[in-house]
Amino acid sequence: MAIPMDDAPDDFESMIARAEAAVEALRETYREQLAEDVASLCALWSRIESEGVDQAKLDELHSIAHNIKGQGGSFGYDLVTDIGASFCAYLRGSPRMAPNELAIVSMHIRVLKNVSDNNITGDGGETGVRLMEKLRQLTSCAAK
Repeated sequence: MAIPMDDAPDDFESMIARAEAAVEALRETYREQLAEDVASLCALWSRIESEGVDQAKLDELHSIAHNIKGQGGSFGYDLVTDIGASFCAYLRGSPRMAPNELAIVSMHIRVLKNVSDNNITGDGGETGVRLMEKLRQLTSCAAK
């Protein structure tokens, strides 16, 4: 069975324009979602500081970071995706309950908060490169 072809290029261009408008509308929604996710990370980190760390809290951090990682790039927040990926990989590495390991967890949260608060999109340019290099250094040192 043949798939009908639309001979009207204007219809195709119109569909593309509508899709791009929908993505743009979702981008603002994503920015709000990112801020909520970062607020959840910060609140959970406050609980870890006051109550101590346990595997359930680390699992919750991972879940939020995983959501952040999965959505950022779709809406033009590639740096957010990269930070989220680093965060997820780090949390999967081991239980991460030692003070130096928790400092790296905290660093991921602070970097995500900074990126969200300042609405840094794309790869973050030179600042994004430096941030990711710092996170790579921290996480690779902790793996040794």
